[in-house]
Amino acid sequence: MERANKIYHSSRNFMFKYILAFLWTSFNFFIFCKAFSNYHHDAQYFYLSRILGNGLCVSRGTAPVLNVTMALITLPTCKTFNSLLHAIFGRCSMRLLIHYLEKTKVLHLLLGFSLLIVALIHSVAHFVNIINFVGNYDERYREINWANGPDDSVARLLFTTPTGFSGCIMLLTLFAIAFLARRSVRDRFYNSFLTTHHLFLVFYGLMFYHPLSNIIKHQTNTDKHRIACDLLDNVTLHSNEDLMVLCEEPPKFGVGFKRAWIWPLVGLLVYLVDLSYRHLTSHSDRYRVTMVQSYTMAGRAVHLRLQFLRKSTVKVRPGQYVLLQCPSISALEWHPFTITELPTDTSNNLTLTIKVRGDWTEELYERIGQREHARRNVGEMDPYGRMNFLLDGPYPSVMSSMLDYKRILFIGAGIGITPFVTIMRLLLSSNIEYPVRVHLVWIARSMESFLWFTDEIARLQEKLWRQNKPDRFWVKLYWTQNFDENLLVECFGDMPSIISRMHKGRPNWDDIFIDLVTLYPKKSVSVFSCGPKELTKEIRAKCKEYSKHGCNLNYFHEGFG
Repeated sequence: MERANKIYHSSRNFMFKYILAFLWTSFNFFIFCKAFSNYHHDAQYFYLSRILGNGLCVSRGTAPVLNVTMALITLPTCKTFNSLLHAIFGRCSMRLLIHYLEKTKVLHLLLGFSLLIVALIHSVAHFVNIINFVGNYDERYREINWANGPDDSVARLLFTTPTGFSGCIMLLTLFAIAFLARRSVRDRFYNSFLTTHHLFLVFYGLMFYHPLSNIIKHQTNTDKHRIACDLLDNVTLHSNEDLMVLCEEPPKFGVGFKRAWIWPLVGLLVYLVDLSYRHLTSHSDRYRVTMVQSYTMAGRAVHLRLQFLRKSTVKVRPGQYVLLQCPSISALEWHPFTITELPTDTSNNLTLTIKVRGDWTEELYERIGQREHARRNVGEMDPYGRMNFLLDGPYPSVMSSMLDYKRILFIGAGIGITPFVTIMRLLLSSNIEYPVRVHLVWIARSMESFLWFTDEIARLQEKLWRQNKPDRFWVKLYWTQNFDENLLVECFGDMPSIISRMHKGRPNWDDIFIDLVTLYPKKSVSVFSCGPKELTKEIRAKCKEYSKHGCNLNYFHEGFG
């Protein structure tokens, strides 16, 4: 029985993990085969196919795959589009919607990877076509041959013609975008990543320009000139009246009406409309903000309190995030940050806690630190003056659904605790019904990180003890580097509940998940995590493993990296 259960669960996990990739690959393969077959069997392309061989079919078969991919690849990045999906389908299938929001980055990466692979195949096929145009040149069909003669140069067709040159630039653009989108490059050189990623606009522009040379032509008079008529000699042709009817005219060629550009254009227009709407919104009075408080925090973090200038309260759900821009640091960069304090009926403020994780946040930390220094020294001039911010959002995230579940386990690594902070503060300020049981695991390298929100943790524990509900909030804290008991007592001597829940080193995940399945047999627990990719993989594996023991563990994760 145990072996049967293992087979069942491993099969189910395999299906859920790979079904999307399988469906997408199958869909692309179907499109490719259909286009390949059309060009391989269509009599209109007989003469062109005789020159180019299967290179024609492969290049034309990959073209619609590229067009469909380009139509879809921008959709996961359209935040207004995702918000619209959240508003429309949120009440129908929250589970499916949350799964989509969780996988938007994965979908974008999957589409980008497939675009790169198919573009490479398309380019190789066209390179073979160029060689065949020159090698199989026939004086009788100069009209459909891209080359000027049998002595034409492959390099000329590849680098100096509009189609060849644009194709090379498009391929180089894709490789540049893919190379600088790697995590190692993105984290260290974000401006380079951002700039090259916007080269996709150049890619789309060249894509519309690419087919203007009309190198793919078809026969327009197949009714009066059947295929292979040119292989008949005059004696055979004139001795047979039926052949005379079938080969009445010499072959004529023309360029068909192009419709494929419509699909990429739809995707591009959706992106541009989304971008324009977000730009107008972020610069409008509706979401205009002013900074009312800022200071640096222990552990190289920044506290920002921003106030909406509009009179009516902005509706923000716990777990949502905003995109923030500081024009004095960079007029191009927008960075996502989870909201840690929501606007209320009496205060139209929101709070962000920002950890230094790159050049933009480093510059923000330095500027706010110098502003603090100038305030402490009376008479010293603030070197930066007033810092203005632009805000885009708020936007729904996977973490926005935490209030919809009865039992949750939240696992945060370092600044990854921020999506849970609004839930914790909501539990402090009101008597909400859900979640009924909350388990918190917070992992941090240094003591300074715990100073950010341990006060709220201690106060929430105290409140629930007073209400005789100590089991509602279960906490474990893990200090992973340079653990010091004396420093622990020095920092949290007045918070015994924090000291008793502080552990040295990394969590033993088996112990944590065994406790869950013991506490909630045959029940559902929603597990949320926010942290590095390695943590995500580890927690996902544990959820799969311990779901076999009678407790249904549904896993969600958030990550902006």
